[in-house]
Amino acid sequence: MRLSKARKEFVCAMMKETIFEAAGSVLEQYGLSGITMERVAKAAGLATGSLYNYFQGKDDLLQFVFAGVIEPLFQAIEEAARADAPALTKLDRIVRQTAEHGVKHKGLIRLLASSDHDSEARKAIRARLLKIVTGVFEGGIQEGSIRPHKSVPSARLFLGVLSELLELQVSDVTSEEVNEYVEVLIEAIHVGFSIHPAKDRQSGEEP
Repeated sequence: MRLSKARKEFVCAMMKETIFEAAGSVLEQYGLSGITMERVAKAAGLATGSLYNYFQGKDDLLQFVFAGVIEPLFQAIEEAARADAPALTKLDRIVRQTAEHGVKHKGLIRLLASSDHDSEARKAIRARLLKIVTGVFEGGIQEGSIRPHKSVPSARLFLGVLSELLELQVSDVTSEEVNEYVEVLIEAIHVGFSIHPAKDRQSGEEP
Protein backbone atom coordinates (compact mmCIF):
# COMPACT_ATOMS: atom_id res chain seq x y z
CA MET A 1 0.00 0.00 0.00
CA ARG A 2 1.30 3.42 -0.97
CA LEU A 3 1.95 5.97 1.74
CA SER A 4 0.25 9.32 1.43
CA LYS A 5 2.42 12.40 0.86
CA ALA A 6 1.77 13.62 4.41
CA ARG A 7 2.65 10.19 5.81
CA LYS A 8 5.88 10.09 3.80
CA GLU A 9 6.86 13.53 5.04
CA PHE A 10 6.17 12.49 8.63
CA VAL A 11 8.24 9.31 8.31
CA CYS A 12 11.07 11.25 6.66
CA ALA A 13 11.06 13.87 9.44
CA MET A 14 11.13 11.19 12.12
CA MET A 15 13.97 9.37 10.39
CA LYS A 16 15.98 12.57 10.05
CA GLU A 17 15.51 13.24 13.76
CA THR A 18 16.89 9.76 14.46
CA ILE A 19 19.83 10.45 12.14
CA PHE A 20 20.48 13.81 13.82
CA GLU A 21 20.71 12.15 17.23
CA ALA A 22 22.93 9.40 15.81
CA ALA A 23 25.23 11.89 14.08
CA GLY A 24 25.51 13.90 17.29
CA SER A 25 26.47 10.77 19.20
CA VAL A 26 29.11 9.84 16.63
CA LEU A 27 30.50 13.37 16.58
CA GLU A 28 30.86 13.47 20.34
CA GLN A 29 32.51 10.03 20.39
CA TYR A 30 34.83 10.30 17.38
CA GLY A 31 35.04 14.03 16.58
CA LEU A 32 34.75 15.66 13.16
CA SER A 33 37.61 13.65 11.69
CA GLY A 34 36.05 10.39 12.82
CA ILE A 35 32.48 10.83 11.60
CA THR A 36 31.63 8.56 8.67
CA MET A 37 28.42 7.62 6.92
CA GLU A 38 28.95 4.03 8.06
CA ARG A 39 29.22 4.97 11.74
CA VAL A 40 26.20 7.26 11.61
CA ALA A 41 24.12 4.64 9.80
CA LYS A 42 25.05 2.02 12.41
CA ALA A 43 24.19 4.40 15.28
CA ALA A 44 20.84 5.15 13.64
CA GLY A 45 20.07 1.47 13.06
CA LEU A 46 20.19 1.84 9.28
CA ALA A 47 22.00 0.21 6.43
CA THR A 48 24.66 2.56 5.07
CA GLY A 49 22.91 2.59 1.69
CA SER A 50 19.68 3.74 3.35
CA LEU A 51 21.46 6.74 4.83
CA TYR A 52 22.33 7.87 1.31
CA ASN A 53 18.61 8.10 0.62
CA TYR A 54 18.58 11.13 2.93
CA PHE A 55 22.05 12.65 2.49
CA GLN A 56 24.42 12.72 -0.45
CA GLY A 57 27.49 12.31 1.73
CA LYS A 58 29.37 13.42 4.83
CA ASP A 59 29.35 17.15 3.97
CA ASP A 60 25.61 17.11 3.36
CA LEU A 61 25.10 15.30 6.67
CA LEU A 62 27.29 17.77 8.60
CA GLN A 63 25.37 20.67 7.06
CA PHE A 64 22.17 19.07 8.34
CA VAL A 65 23.64 18.68 11.84
CA PHE A 66 24.84 22.29 11.85
CA ALA A 67 21.36 23.48 10.87
CA GLY A 68 19.81 21.22 13.50
CA VAL A 69 21.90 22.87 16.21
CA ILE A 70 21.60 26.47 15.06
CA GLU A 71 18.05 26.70 13.69
CA PRO A 72 16.24 26.06 17.01
CA LEU A 73 18.27 28.84 18.61
CA PHE A 74 17.47 31.14 15.72
CA GLN A 75 13.76 30.34 16.06
CA ALA A 76 13.87 31.02 19.81
CA ILE A 77 15.55 34.38 19.22
CA GLU A 78 13.01 35.20 16.52
CA GLU A 79 10.17 34.33 18.89
CA ALA A 80 11.63 36.51 21.65
CA ALA A 81 12.01 39.40 19.22
CA ARG A 82 8.37 39.10 18.08
CA ALA A 83 6.97 38.90 21.61
CA ASP A 84 4.64 41.58 22.93
CA ALA A 85 7.18 42.89 25.42
CA PRO A 86 9.50 45.89 25.94
CA ALA A 87 12.73 45.84 23.95
CA LEU A 88 14.93 45.39 27.02
CA THR A 89 12.90 42.36 28.08
CA LYS A 90 13.32 40.94 24.58
CA LEU A 91 17.09 41.35 24.82
CA ASP A 92 17.08 39.69 28.25
CA ARG A 93 15.14 36.73 26.84
CA ILE A 94 17.51 36.39 23.90
CA VAL A 95 20.47 36.19 26.28
CA ARG A 96 18.78 33.55 28.42
CA GLN A 97 17.60 31.53 25.40
CA THR A 98 21.17 31.50 24.09
CA ALA A 99 22.47 30.36 27.48
CA GLU A 100 19.92 27.53 27.68
CA HIS A 101 20.66 26.41 24.12
CA GLY A 102 24.37 26.36 24.85
CA VAL A 103 23.81 24.00 27.76
CA LYS A 104 21.59 21.68 25.71
CA HIS A 105 23.98 21.35 22.76
CA LYS A 106 27.31 21.98 24.45
CA GLY A 107 29.14 19.04 22.91
CA LEU A 108 27.98 19.63 19.35
CA ILE A 109 28.56 23.39 19.54
CA ARG A 110 32.12 22.76 20.71
CA LEU A 111 32.81 20.47 17.76
CA LEU A 112 31.16 22.66 15.14
CA ALA A 113 32.84 25.80 16.49
CA SER A 114 36.25 24.18 16.09
CA SER A 115 35.78 23.65 12.36
CA ASP A 116 35.42 25.84 9.30
CA HIS A 117 32.56 23.70 8.01
CA ASP A 118 29.70 25.58 6.35
CA SER A 119 31.21 29.03 6.78
CA GLU A 120 28.77 30.46 4.24
CA ALA A 121 25.83 29.23 6.31
CA ARG A 122 27.36 30.84 9.40
CA LYS A 123 27.59 34.18 7.58
CA ALA A 124 23.98 33.92 6.43
CA ILE A 125 22.75 33.11 9.94
CA ARG A 126 24.72 36.01 11.41
CA ALA A 127 23.16 38.35 8.84
CA ARG A 128 19.68 37.12 9.79
CA LEU A 129 20.38 37.53 13.49
CA LEU A 130 21.84 40.99 12.95
CA LYS A 131 18.63 42.05 11.21
CA ILE A 132 16.48 40.69 14.06
CA VAL A 133 18.51 42.26 16.86
CA THR A 134 18.76 45.57 15.01
CA GLY A 135 14.97 45.55 14.82
CA VAL A 136 14.74 45.04 18.58
CA PHE A 137 17.00 48.01 19.22
CA GLU A 138 15.06 50.19 16.76
CA GLY A 139 11.80 49.14 18.40
CA GLY A 140 13.20 50.09 21.80
CA ILE A 141 14.19 53.52 20.53
CA GLN A 142 10.70 54.04 19.09
CA GLU A 143 8.97 52.96 22.29
CA GLY A 144 11.23 55.19 24.36
CA SER A 145 12.86 52.49 26.48
CA ILE A 146 16.25 52.63 24.74
CA ARG A 147 18.15 55.86 24.30
CA PRO A 148 18.42 57.07 20.67
CA HIS A 149 21.59 55.85 18.96
CA LYS A 150 22.75 53.96 15.86
CA SER A 151 21.21 50.55 16.29
CA VAL A 152 23.33 48.48 13.89
CA PRO A 153 26.64 48.89 15.79
CA SER A 154 24.85 48.04 19.03
CA ALA A 155 23.33 44.95 17.42
CA ARG A 156 26.79 43.86 16.27
CA LEU A 157 28.12 44.37 19.80
CA PHE A 158 25.21 42.36 21.22
CA LEU A 159 25.83 39.46 18.84
CA GLY A 160 29.49 39.56 19.79
CA VAL A 161 28.76 39.06 23.47
CA LEU A 162 26.29 36.26 22.62
CA SER A 163 29.08 34.55 20.68
CA GLU A 164 31.34 34.94 23.70
CA LEU A 165 28.62 33.38 25.85
CA LEU A 166 28.54 30.28 23.65
CA GLU A 167 32.33 30.11 23.63
CA LEU A 168 32.36 30.25 27.42
CA GLN A 169 29.86 27.42 27.61
CA VAL A 170 31.95 25.09 25.47
CA SER A 171 35.16 25.93 27.34
CA ASP A 172 36.27 24.59 30.69
CA VAL A 173 34.73 27.34 32.84
CA THR A 174 32.21 26.40 35.50
CA SER A 175 28.45 26.85 35.19
CA GLU A 176 28.68 29.43 37.97
CA GLU A 177 31.05 31.53 35.83
CA VAL A 178 28.70 31.26 32.87
CA ASN A 179 25.73 32.32 35.01
CA GLU A 180 27.73 35.24 36.33
CA TYR A 181 28.49 36.33 32.77
CA VAL A 182 24.80 36.13 31.87
CA GLU A 183 23.79 38.31 34.83
CA VAL A 184 26.52 40.87 34.13
CA LEU A 185 25.45 40.98 30.49
CA ILE A 186 21.80 41.56 31.40
CA GLU A 187 22.84 44.27 33.85
CA ALA A 188 24.87 45.90 31.08
CA ILE A 189 21.87 45.83 28.76
CA HIS A 190 19.81 47.82 31.24
CA VAL A 191 22.54 50.19 32.33
CA GLY A 192 24.06 50.72 28.90
CA PHE A 193 21.01 50.94 26.64
CA SER A 194 18.07 51.88 28.84
CA ILE A 195 16.88 55.45 28.81
CA HIS A 196 16.12 55.13 32.54
CA PRO A 197 18.62 52.52 33.83
CA ALA A 198 18.18 53.24 37.54
CA LYS A 199 14.41 53.02 37.31
CA ASP A 200 14.53 49.78 35.29
CA ARG A 201 16.76 47.98 37.75
CA GLN A 202 15.01 49.32 40.86
CA SER A 203 11.67 48.05 39.66
CA GLY A 204 12.69 44.53 40.64
CA GLU A 205 10.86 43.03 37.65
CA GLU A 206 12.18 39.82 36.23
CA PRO A 207 12.65 39.69 32.44
